Amino acid sequence: MEVLGDPLLSHSISSLAAIVVNVAKQTANFKPQLSQLQLTLERIASIIKDLVKWNQILDRQKQETDMFREKIEAAEKLVQKCLKIKWNLYKKFSHSSKLKDLNSELLRFFQLEAQADQSRDTKQTLVEVNYVSLKMDRLSMKVEEINQRTLQQMGYELTERGKLGWRVPTRPVGIVGLDGPLKKLKAKVLEDDDESSVVVVEAGGGYGKTTLAKMLCHDSDIQGKFTENIFFVTVSETPNLKAIVNDLINPNLSSHPVQFQSDEDAINKLGNFLHERVSRPMLLVLDDVWDDSFTNNFPLKIKGCKIVVTSRTNFSKYDVFRFDPLSDEDAKILFRRSAFTKSKERPKTTINGHLVDEMVKCCKKHPLTLTVVGGFLNGRDESAWSSMQKALSHGSSVVDFNEQVRNCLERSFKTLDEELKEYYMDFGLFPEDQRIPASALLDMWVHLYNHADDGHDTFNKIVGLSFRNLVNLMATRKSLGAILNYCDHQFVTQHDLLRELAIHLSSKPEVPITHRKRLIINARGKDLPMSIMQVQEPMQACIMSISTGESFSLKWGDIKVPKVEVMVLNLKSEAYTLPHFMKEMPKLKILNVTNDGVYPAYIKNFDLIGSLSNLLRIRLERVAISSLTTSILALENLQKVSFIMCKIGNAFQTELNNDNLKVWPGLVELEMDYCHDLVGFPGLLCSSVHLKTLNITNCNEMCQISEEFGKLTNLESISFRSCTKLEKLPGSITKLQKLSILDISDCLSLSELPAEMGKLGGLRTVYMKGCTGISELPSSVEELSNTDVLCSEELYNQWMEFDNVEAHLVEEDRLETLYRII
Repeated sequence: MEVLGDPLLSHSISSLAAIVVNVAKQTANFKPQLSQLQLTLERIASIIKDLVKWNQILDRQKQETDMFREKIEAAEKLVQKCLKIKWNLYKKFSHSSKLKDLNSELLRFFQLEAQADQSRDTKQTLVEVNYVSLKMDRLSMKVEEINQRTLQQMGYELTERGKLGWRVPTRPVGIVGLDGPLKKLKAKVLEDDDESSVVVVEAGGGYGKTTLAKMLCHDSDIQGKFTENIFFVTVSETPNLKAIVNDLINPNLSSHPVQFQSDEDAINKLGNFLHERVSRPMLLVLDDVWDDSFTNNFPLKIKGCKIVVTSRTNFSKYDVFRFDPLSDEDAKILFRRSAFTKSKERPKTTINGHLVDEMVKCCKKHPLTLTVVGGFLNGRDESAWSSMQKALSHGSSVVDFNEQVRNCLERSFKTLDEELKEYYMDFGLFPEDQRIPASALLDMWVHLYNHADDGHDTFNKIVGLSFRNLVNLMATRKSLGAILNYCDHQFVTQHDLLRELAIHLSSKPEVPITHRKRLIINARGKDLPMSIMQVQEPMQACIMSISTGESFSLKWGDIKVPKVEVMVLNLKSEAYTLPHFMKEMPKLKILNVTNDGVYPAYIKNFDLIGSLSNLLRIRLERVAISSLTTSILALENLQKVSFIMCKIGNAFQTELNNDNLKVWPGLVELEMDYCHDLVGFPGLLCSSVHLKTLNITNCNEMCQISEEFGKLTNLESISFRSCTKLEKLPGSITKLQKLSILDISDCLSLSELPAEMGKLGGLRTVYMKGCTGISELPSSVEELSNTDVLCSEELYNQWMEFDNVEAHLVEEDRLETLYRII
């Protein structure tokens, strides 16, 4: 290796390189560190040549080369000491760390003084300025100052073409809560599994994905394996493939950019480059990738190559690494680091510990928010803290308060198509920290966006949002039973800040309240917000949500919302009054009333619903219903009713004044889940002859069904799953010739099947896992045809005796698999 321009510098680098090679041959203790040091020396040699050349012209040789030569001499002594260390574990560890530090120092000097394209450009500029100006020193200092500031702000050098591909950004400092994730991610990357060459670090905006990727690149184990073959590329929302490939294969920006004929040509050259590099293990970090199709530009099956992708989007076809939420303790530490820094301009303040805890709670354990809000409060007195805490606790949002947080979160929203944006903003209608049933979304979206009743459209939209980490999709079904649509047993959760963003986007100040499509009202205290109460003219919203707390006074005021079609009421009180202005909502079609309190809420004026003649769907959760009036039961347009964890009592035992009244004549679907005081199927509903789907599940007190049940001749699906006290099915059930699905799973008290069950000619699937009380099947089942039966071991052998039935043995650990088979 030869360095021209300065004999002393040339001798120093050559001498160190020879010592490194010699020591590496004689000891195995420090091979990774010495190999990396050797590569660093080779990397900087050609650049030193240019540095010395320009320094000689500028007569600044002593100022820089002496400094570099001193580092080389110190390095020689350290490397020679390594040769003498044999078994001393402490010295091994100590000198290993020193070698890593030495390598970092050489690289840092190289980056700041020699390698940077800016540094070369500056020196060339200084040569020219030397001939036309006597103020060279002054200009030189100014240019150096700008360069240094740029490096400090950006973490690494930049050019107009973008970030350097091979140069990893500087290691972040003061990081909290990422040691655990780093350990887990590192384990994935170090796995010798060529089938899993791509690892996707997935999280929403502001969680620290990029920070974690930087930490990974600087990890000693990662550097020990991948050495100089660590590449870091920022992709962004609108990636320029040619520029990215050029930065990867042409890191020395002093040379001319690589010329590509097309993107395909760039991909081909990239493939050739990567195949050349992976004679040794290689790590490629693709930061901020928005579309998984971008990764298709990279060869994904090169042996020894690991690709780490950071993204806000869920790339399910790869090995996905998800962030664990910050612990309470880490959230406090991160917040305190921003909120309590001492400087001359910003003296350290003393704040009540409870107030600090409350502010951390308001930040929702979101890393970026904790840092931003902590920095905002830093140095302010306790009254400012109290004011901020009070505002955030009474409905104000960090999203409204801070533009940096808002912009970070809003980036994901802006990439959605216009249709998905509408779906996302609908999540602001529901209360914070609650699971949202996918079926509740289905009820709304069937009407708002013409979704199919089978839930397929709704489920696809939820999945689309979950892939972008804007919502979290979770399934809770633990036992096998009938699933009639894609949304059954599916729930959606959302981070509070993302919910606040949805509310912010629906309630932007530039759009007057009277002209908003969604009217979202949060009543934190006793009354509705004055911004709503003071509006005199009719509002144009077609979607409305009102959330009230335990202290709400039930004073609704005179609100005019005549065009509302979807109403979501979120309450927490034990006693509740429906808004009286609902009577003036002639277009209301979807009503969702959810009580988040501990006990069912008693609704005093429940009969108001009877005036809503255009209602199509009603969903009630944790509501106590004392009675159903004639006007409610006569709603002729009502298609679906859901009672979830409701206290029904004798509500359906209403004595009708009109013998000719048909109860809910348009009803197609009825759902009763966890209604523990329901004793029997309401006889009144046997006149709802258009009913197709009946789900009465987890109603543990229901023990009887009247023979009038046979009037429901249009029933296609019935579920009595987990009605543990139900003793028998009515014989009249055999009249239901359209019945296709029967679910009696976990009906523990059921002792027999109807004797004439074989007459159910349309029956295609029977779910009866856990029917331990049935000892014998009726002989008529031999009349069934093309029927699948899923049952437990107790009945499996009996069903196997009938050739006309396909029996499936259900084992607890194979429930999902068997369901898919059916």
